[in-house]
This record gives sequence, structure tokens and C-alpha cells, in this order.
Amino acid sequence: MRRRGARDEGGFVALELVLGVAVLLFPASMLVVTLPRWSERQSTGRAIAREVARDTAVAGICDLDRARTIARVMSENLGVAAADVSVQLDCWPGAPLARNTAVTASVTVAMPAVAIPGVADVGAWSWTARHREPVDPYRSIP
Repeated sequence: MRRRGARDEGGFVALELVLGVAVLLFPASMLVVTLPRWSERQSTGRAIAREVARDTAVAGICDLDRARTIARVMSENLGVAAADVSVQLDCWPGAPLARNTAVTASVTVAMPAVAIPGVADVGAWSWTARHREPVDPYRSIP
């Protein structure tokens, strides 16, 4: 028998469990799933920037098409979609690089705000990696 005026609070535990999972557990688990993807894409951006700058400095000519090809191949090999990577060089396209200068490659990678495995990436922001490579001061000029 129940006292008069007593409230029935039997259904609040189920509601608190659902709200606890929705408000606390789900966002935290999405962050845990997304953090490794951010690190992976940062490493990919750094590697591509390093290789593009080195290749451009060794070639001695500012070739943006070649830089984009290197970036596309490397991004596909490292598991990042080529559409998520863009490359820029700080030199004039087609111009030879002067001795004792440097070339900087900037690689911008799209980062997913939240990555739901097997479903989709939600939202995005970009992250840019830069690498500066000196041109050989003793190389011969063609």
C-alpha cells in the first residue's frame, strides 16, 4: 500500500540512464574515435610537405603540377583521400630556383570534426603543414 500523497519515482532511473549515455558517453566516445584520425592526417600533411619541398629543391625548378602529383600519390598511399589534400609552393611556377635560396611547401589537410566509423565524417576544419627546404648552394645552374 502506498501512502497518500507519495510520488511514484520508479521511471526516473531509465530516463537518467538514457540522458547520461546521450549527453556524456556518446560525445566522449566520438572524441576518442576522432582523435587518432586527426593525428594521422597531421602526420600525412607533414610527410607530404617534406617530400614535396625536397623534390622541388633537388629538381631546381618550381613545378606545381609535379608537387600536386606527389601529394596525390602520397595521400592515397597513406590512406587520405586526394581531395582532402592541397599543396602550394612559395615560388613562381615554372621558374628555376636560385642557388642558396629555399623553397617552402605548404600542405593543407581537411580534418573531420567528428568521424563516425563506417558511417561518415561530420563537419571539417583544415590544418596546414609547412616544410622549408634549402636549395643546394653548390649545384650547377642549367
